[in-house]
Amino acid sequence: MTKKNEQTSEPCIWLVHGHIDPSNARAWRALETLESGGKTPEPILKSMRQSSVGWFLPRDRFPEALFPSPDQFPLAHTERTAQIFSNGFIMLASESAEVVRSFDMGEGALYPVRLWHPDRETQVPGDFFYLSQGNKKDAFLRERSEGFDQMAQDMLSVHWRRPKPAKLVFSKEALGGPDLWWDETIYGDFFISDRLKSALDERDLSADWHFMRCPVISDD
Repeated sequence: MTKKNEQTSEPCIWLVHGHIDPSNARAWRALETLESGGKTPEPILKSMRQSSVGWFLPRDRFPEALFPSPDQFPLAHTERTAQIFSNGFIMLASESAEVVRSFDMGEGALYPVRLWHPDRETQVPGDFFYLSQGNKKDAFLRERSEGFDQMAQDMLSVHWRRPKPAKLVFSKEALGGPDLWWDETIYGDFFISDRLKSALDERDLSADWHFMRCPVISDD
């Protein structure tokens, strides 16, 4: 966990864990899911899987509206809406979305989604957006890092809190290009630039993002 406006003398990037942290999970469901007895249709499941590991998807791959799952408590519309949250898709509240869209999103987009109360007539106050981004960088320095598990297909899963936070180190290739991206080697968590993180800090929006600082070193 990082402190607001933390200043560092060396270059760094920031791992984002907030979208998959259990504290930010919300039981929002598409109408198709509710009408099929709680079973999410395969096309929506496929979109969730792809968007959550770094596939850029067009707007028509995301449901236009979401409703609280009736069998999940507390009901989604009664919970505080985090700045970044997930129901399988990555979503941002309007304040974070405003900051993100002011930076270089590369192959990325924010798609509006409406959140509704169970009566399907009362809209949850505020504006919310799906985050779809497929930017990729190959900058992870495995030999300089610790705190991860090997997965299939040469992917790594980061230890977020167990037994202690990971220490991930990246090459200077992480500093160029878009301000948010997925590393080719890291599964599940994505990354943002130090300048984007600072902008979120300035708006007091960072707490829900659950950042981990990752140093960037030169090849010298």
